[in-house]
Amino acid sequence: MSNFTQSVLSNLCLVTASDLTPLSQDQPSLSQEVEANLEHVKSTLNTVSYSPRKATLQLIFDYAANTAPQDL
Repeated sequence: MSNFTQSVLSNLCLVTASDLTPLSQDQPSLSQEVEANLEHVKSTLNTVSYSPRKATLQLIFDYAANTAPQDL
């Protein structure tokens, strides 16, 4: 390995003490923003409805009609 590659890799793998500290006091607002966005995403996803095409439903019903019931 050349010296150049070694120095690049060592810089990429450098971890400092500040990287290991938990969220500081400056970041609760960020956390609140993330929570607000998560709630917005949840409410948006609750409004999504799925309605399959008629052809898809027909294929499902045909498949169900042609399969023998299984003994449970």
